[in-house]
Amino acid sequence: MKKMMTEMLAAMLICTWMSLTCVAQESTDTDMMPTEQHAGGVKSLEKRIQQLEAAVGREVTSDKWYDRLQFSGVLEVEAGYSKTDFKDPAADDEKTSDIDLATVELGVDAKIAEHVDGHVLIKWEADELFVDEGFVTLIGTEAMPAYLVAGRQYIPFGNFDSHFLTDPTTLILGETNEGALVGGYRFKGEMIDFSAGVFNGKVKEIDNDDQISNYVVALVFSPLENVTCGASYTSNLAAAETTAEFITDLDGDGSTDNIASFVGGWSAFVSATFWERFKLIGEYVGASEDFRAGELYDAGDTQKRQPQAWNLELGFAFTDTLEAAVRYEGSDDGGDANSGEFLLPESQYGAVVNWGFYENTNLALEYLHGEFEGDYQETDTATLQLAVEF
Repeated sequence: MKKMMTEMLAAMLICTWMSLTCVAQESTDTDMMPTEQHAGGVKSLEKRIQQLEAAVGREVTSDKWYDRLQFSGVLEVEAGYSKTDFKDPAADDEKTSDIDLATVELGVDAKIAEHVDGHVLIKWEADELFVDEGFVTLIGTEAMPAYLVAGRQYIPFGNFDSHFLTDPTTLILGETNEGALVGGYRFKGEMIDFSAGVFNGKVKEIDNDDQISNYVVALVFSPLENVTCGASYTSNLAAAETTAEFITDLDGDGSTDNIASFVGGWSAFVSATFWERFKLIGEYVGASEDFRAGELYDAGDTQKRQPQAWNLELGFAFTDTLEAAVRYEGSDDGGDANSGEFLLPESQYGAVVNWGFYENTNLALEYLHGEFEGDYQETDTATLQLAVEF
């Protein structure tokens, strides 16, 4: 089943890319632009590259320190309802609802010198205040478009673009925030971006020293104006933010050095805009080999696990300010039904509507239905979010 789903997704991505290539080649509208993405806190690799471009383009216009700073921020207020239907008749179903401030972000970008940029992003989420990003970017020249990013950052693994409020399964499995050193080079202007980096992941190998031993490589390219593709590899998938929380404590000492050997992960994505109004997103993220039995979800698990996730979305922009999208996503080895530990739903689908009714102000309504491995449970969630950017 796992192999069949992987092959099906790979075929879908290839066919999608080929069909969109034909559509794009047939179109002669040079004003075609990607639809605006209003929702969620999902920051795709494409958006991070755009931020890098903005840093490259900004000029030092004054010797005064306050003229070198740019501030930005996000406020998100959410009202949510969720229902969990357990298949075990002895387990009581659960219903929850709440209204609260979900996320606060404050970003500061400082143009230090012509080729030096500093970035800090402070975030409040789940009642915690923390530095989400903090790095220095060294930028090359037009003749030598290389760059170096040093500090806490999201390593260039996966793309994770989405129309939705809720993170896609691919992001949950693969997004990694670490202190890292990442270097890159842009070929042929903006058409090809290659990057590679090193970091010390959260999850360690048994009996090995705590040292920089993980790496990442990524390639993003735009074969056509409205098509972006990419692939990436990380040597330690367990270093991902959420995945690390499901690594077991086999020896009971409270540490995370319980991996016999690092398990790599790879990602592939395609993102395309066509006919001016449609945007299609397809992505796959998966482990390159098995985690040993007991390393993931439950120490008593007798099965090897090779988690994989995929996400497909199609969005349609009715106007410049009104957008709707549908999603189908899923996973293999996304949890253990025996222990009730789940990283990912086995399948999930839903829809979202985004309405930018004022400048930098968005109202979004999202619904998702999820089903979990072994018919353990089904979930239904509805979220209404009001978000402002400044």
